[in-house]
Amino acid sequence: MALIQRCFITYLYGMEQVHDPFSISTVTLDHWEKRNRRNNFFELVYILEGSGEQQVEYTRSAYRQGSIFLLPSSDCHTYRIAEKTTFLFIRFNASFFSGEQDCVIDFGKWFCRLNFILGNYSRRAGELITGENDKAHLVRLLELLMYEQQSADNHSRRIMQGLMVAVLELIARNVADVLPGELNGENKRFAEVLLHIQYHLLDEDKISPTYLSQRFNISATYFSEYFKRNAGETFQEFVLRSKLKLAEAKALFTDTSFKEIAWDLGFTDSSHLNKMMRRFYHKGMSEIRKGVVHEDAN
Repeated sequence: MALIQRCFITYLYGMEQVHDPFSISTVTLDHWEKRNRRNNFFELVYILEGSGEQQVEYTRSAYRQGSIFLLPSSDCHTYRIAEKTTFLFIRFNASFFSGEQDCVIDFGKWFCRLNFILGNYSRRAGELITGENDKAHLVRLLELLMYEQQSADNHSRRIMQGLMVAVLELIARNVADVLPGELNGENKRFAEVLLHIQYHLLDEDKISPTYLSQRFNISATYFSEYFKRNAGETFQEFVLRSKLKLAEAKALFTDTSFKEIAWDLGFTDSSHLNKMMRRFYHKGMSEIRKGVVHEDAN
């Protein structure tokens, strides 16, 4: 905690102009002001000191020193500050995990992790991590990130990428722990199959019936029947519905173009994505995107 409090970095409040794929900043406030946040970023918020309430959309949750929140992309949020509060903001997007040709990070794998979090995180007000052990791990990682940000030597970027990989894995674990029952069912093996699909949703090779049959020791000839019996829908329907759920989140909480969303999720084009979205959600992508409130809550 002390290390983080010593590592204050200039924060351009109110007119935030963050172009880099990763930034760390702190600010101390006695009242909250609307910020100009760019889309397509995740934001980790760590309360260094102070107390009050966090509000996301219409839900509220108390915060205090040591609270940690996650704000995927352009969520409508605010803080009601009761006691002067020092916030630590860590913002990042998928491109932070790419870059140097000699980078040791598997970009595709961690892009999948970001999509898993975006598609499955509840976005309700409240703590990101409630378990004391995982929270302690995350605090230590944040301390190391701050230290490396200050060091800024030739190794810092790769070290910070590795630290953020660990951060993402902790977040993904905590998101998975509170997923709906279909991913945490009594049939442990099938729950693991579903979670694997969610983790690797954009990797066609790793979610093919052939790969899944081998990975989870299920007969290839029996896989389709096994999946439908446990899921209540076909494998193809589950994958399509999962992709549409992620497309919905991207439409609501990022400014990514529909063409790019369609391409990323493996649809022929934005028209094909829109057609599938109407079939399952009875709304097109434009209607879904217009449904989000872009102004901060009062």
